[in-house]
Amino acid sequence: MRTVVVSCAAAAMLGVASPATADAFERYGQSWRAVTPPPIGPQSYQVMGGALPDGRMLAVTGNSVFVESGVGSGAFDEVAVFDAGKTGGGSDPAFVAVGPTGTIAVGTGFGRPVVVFSVDALGTPGAPTTLTPGVASYYDLPHYHGAWSHDGRLALTAGDFGSPSRVTLLDVTSDPGSPVNVTIVENIAGASAGVAFDNAGRLYTANGFGYGGASDTGWIKAFEPAAWQHGPADFESQGVLIGDVLSGVSLAIDAFGNLAVGGGDYAEGDSGYLGVIGAGAIADALAGLGPIDRNDPLQMRMLLPPTGGFAFFSASYNASTGELYAFDGSEWFATVPAPATLSILALTALAARRRRDA
Repeated sequence: MRTVVVSCAAAAMLGVASPATADAFERYGQSWRAVTPPPIGPQSYQVMGGALPDGRMLAVTGNSVFVESGVGSGAFDEVAVFDAGKTGGGSDPAFVAVGPTGTIAVGTGFGRPVVVFSVDALGTPGAPTTLTPGVASYYDLPHYHGAWSHDGRLALTAGDFGSPSRVTLLDVTSDPGSPVNVTIVENIAGASAGVAFDNAGRLYTANGFGYGGASDTGWIKAFEPAAWQHGPADFESQGVLIGDVLSGVSLAIDAFGNLAVGGGDYAEGDSGYLGVIGAGAIADALAGLGPIDRNDPLQMRMLLPPTGGFAFFSASYNASTGELYAFDGSEWFATVPAPATLSILALTALAARRRRDA
């Protein structure tokens, strides 16, 4: 038997949210806002998105980049097109990652490049910019998912089927013809998955489809900065196991330290929802109290956006609006943001719920 209590001070030391900031976790999934993205473009199977610093959503499909006309408008205008000579005339976007200063990275899909450009390179409605190599950097690097690290470099997950996957760190100031892209996590005994960073600089990644290692599909591990910055860290023997959720092919951390997890583990019949692991449960795992129990709603919420069919969700967080987005092909859904604060009584009740026996 164990008693788990996470104090505000302890959680702050761990770099994740305390019970006082758990209002977003408690509210996720209570209501949704449907967003209609642009139609799926040539060579694409989906529309991927990310939030610009001002809160407007950016969408990528086909060979085009679209931006919302206003925050929450749901109306998208084409403002840029990729260099067709670099993408083959289209993309099957794997990820969209927007840095806090507006640097945008798009993984244009298998066998296609990672494109890095500034928000300032975007054109206007009716006059889209062509993202030529003089305007954007095209890195011919394998990729599945990507996220910006705290130092402005781009973490990429990649792997070859049947071989261990890895996480690399791309220096986006390096020459696209000779990119500096060092491995920071290696020996992931499965397919590549998502990658994310929390406010303390920890790296989170997962085993996307296990084959032959100690880890299995959906195992999510966290690595302290000292491990991955001086790595490469070994996924199978290092890191802290946060939990086994879906396939972890999409990871996103919100402003409160909650971790959204997308994908699906078909072998286990685990799919069709978007998981959100609570910041308090992550703090428990990092403190050595063991991985989460995904069946405990105080540790993980299973969000069910109102999609019309079978769902395999990716996730993105809009820090400006406080919305968590769930993407599934051509369907987008956004959560209704949680209130900025809770009353003292509500906080007291929430803290009490964190005390549990297992």
